[in-house]
Amino acid sequence: MTRTLATVICALALMLTLQAKADAAVNVTVHGASDGRVTLSGDGGSFTCTVSQGRCTIGSVPGGRYVAVFTSKSGQATAPKKVMIPPDGKADLHISAK
Repeated sequence: MTRTLATVICALALMLTLQAKADAAVNVTVHGASDGRVTLSGDGGSFTCTVSQGRCTIGSVPGGRYVAVFTSKSGQATAPKKVMIPPDGKADLHISAK
């Protein structure tokens, strides 16, 4: 009986971990621009999203320290912005294109 209970607890923990990763998302809003690309580079790797109408979402970003850069379609990049993504990977990131 104890082994069965331990198996059930492990399965539930795994399901909760997978659900948290599925929900993890960095929602990006770029103020002053409608199209381009945002790149996050840091502890967990490098991630990008394509900005359309000033917004994009990056999924499955591990928590940690990152640098965010917006690059417009014309190739102009913003100054790097230091950001911290929490351990659950859920964050709202605001970047000024100017």
